[in-house]
Amino acid sequence: MSINKLNAALLVAVIGCAMSVVTSQHLSRRLYNELEKQQKLSRQLDVEYGQLLLEQSTWGAHALIEKSASTRLGMLTPSQRQVYVITPEGVR
Repeated sequence: MSINKLNAALLVAVIGCAMSVVTSQHLSRRLYNELEKQQKLSRQLDVEYGQLLLEQSTWGAHALIEKSASTRLGMLTPSQRQVYVITPEGVR
């Protein structure tokens, strides 16, 4: 009788361990899938960031700003005689 109780206890322990393994494997796979999704999102955000940096450098180009100012706003570059430098001592 004692051997049957020991066998039953071992069977319960083995089933418990097996359930624990299955549960941990499932959790591990779910977390790995989530990690892959987050890494994919990170790569997409890196690409978008690079595109935005490129766009920012394009819009910040001096020639583009000057062209936009002259065509859209009708602004012109002043001549040397029209430029005054103001210093703390006065106008030069």
